[in-house]
Amino acid sequence: MMNVNEVFLSGNVVADAELRYTKTGKPVLTFRMATNKYVNEQQSTQYHNIVCWVDAELYSGLRKGDFVAVNGELRTRSYEKDGSKRYITEIVVKNLTYGLKQNESGASNFENGFVDDDENIPF
Repeated sequence: MMNVNEVFLSGNVVADAELRYTKTGKPVLTFRMATNKYVNEQQSTQYHNIVCWVDAELYSGLRKGDFVAVNGELRTRSYEKDGSKRYITEIVVKNLTYGLKQNESGASNFENGFVDDDENIPF
């Protein structure tokens, strides 16, 4: 049986993206985004930590409030802070689309979103 770790989120950036560089000079972009869900007219918001290694410098202009669609992999890592071990769950980006518009109902318009690549399917 095949294991799958695939996440798709669309929502808004909650703070300007931060572009940093590793010790070896590789760019990495991090930001938080919010997704909203409505149940019985009650809004529930979830916040997600996003890490982008692919085209990080290209997306460095992401600002608070920008609507984005993210496809990636869910990862949990640990780190030490103040002598205690902490854990963080992040979405590691495979594809990121921004500049999308939301209509009045909050639905996104993916006309300029992901590229339709069906031409390369061999059947």
